Amino acid sequence: MTPAEYQALTSPRLSHPARSLYLLYLRHQARGDETQPLDYPSLGRALAVQGEGEYRYRVTPAGLTELIDELQQAGLLVLQQRAHPQHYHGARFRLELKRLQGLTPLPVRQFAMHPDWRPDEQLDGLARLCGLLDSRYDDTELGEFIAYWLGRPEVFENQHQWMLRFVRQLKKQRALRRDTNPAPATGYQQQAAPTSTDTGPSKRAREMMEEAQRLRDEQQESHDEKDT
Repeated sequence: MTPAEYQALTSPRLSHPARSLYLLYLRHQARGDETQPLDYPSLGRALAVQGEGEYRYRVTPAGLTELIDELQQAGLLVLQQRAHPQHYHGARFRLELKRLQGLTPLPVRQFAMHPDWRPDEQLDGLARLCGLLDSRYDDTELGEFIAYWLGRPEVFENQHQWMLRFVRQLKKQRALRRDTNPAPATGYQQQAAPTSTDTGPSKRAREMMEEAQRLRDEQQESHDEKDT
């Protein structure tokens, strides 16, 4: 699974049956990045949950059409060929997010935030998927993010998940900035955006990171004293 697929599949607007249909059938049965012609009876059997003598969950043909519409709206499916205008039986789809170039599989190793953490080269593509067209950031934005999560050492995420958190912070900060300083008629994107730099966090950000690290060390020392 690519990060793009993961982002779309974890959207709260996507129903669980739609996720199951994509992961357990459409993606599994696909040839490369294209589905085979959809077979509604097979899709129905794949999603059915059978109890003792009766079905606990069944999906109707109309329900299947709605689930496929959900997946199209999420950007996971793109219609290639359709045999009937009222349903998708026999239709072919392209798995659009599976074929995105430059996105690597999700890393499995999770780690706590550390002072040397940096977003990687996937940030720009991930930000665009989340609706953030300008993924550039400055030292203060990065430093505040690191400092905040240094104070929460119990949180473990993988690199992709940390970048998702960072993108959400950037979106929130820029939304607040727009509310405080309304953009001119030419639009917010015409304004000069902060540029990223590799020189490290600013003085204020470093101070916040040092304070978070100090609190973390004190908590560890307190814990060690209790153990002894």
